[in-house]
Amino acid sequence: MKMKFSIMPSRAVSDPRLQPNVVRTLSALCCFTSANQICYPNQSTLGDLIGVSRALITRNICILRDNGYIIDLEPVGKKHPCGYKRGNRYFIPTRLGDPIPPLEVQRTDVISTLRLPNVTQNGGVWGGN
Repeated sequence: MKMKFSIMPSRAVSDPRLQPNVVRTLSALCCFTSANQICYPNQSTLGDLIGVSRALITRNICILRDNGYIIDLEPVGKKHPCGYKRGNRYFIPTRLGDPIPPLEVQRTDVISTLRLPNVTQNGGVWGGN
């Protein structure tokens, strides 16, 4: 895991509707969010990250969706040759009622360079130049 921290909706911590494994799935999703609160990790990647099956990740995402912790966005790009459909994209509102980013932002949203695998460390400080 390359990320040092992530931002997760704090309301999830004390929400009695969410079991601990559902909160862990939300935490894993949040590890991949951009500055616009958009993420699009592969469900198998999430399962590998927290040590559960892809089927459990799928179930937990449905629970998070039903409780307002994630909102589905239109996928961008081409379908992977081995994929069932184009990848999933989610908006994770940090507060209940946060507006979904406009389509222009969604289409151009990219993950921060700090979250890419080729990040280098300069004397223990993350970042370049």
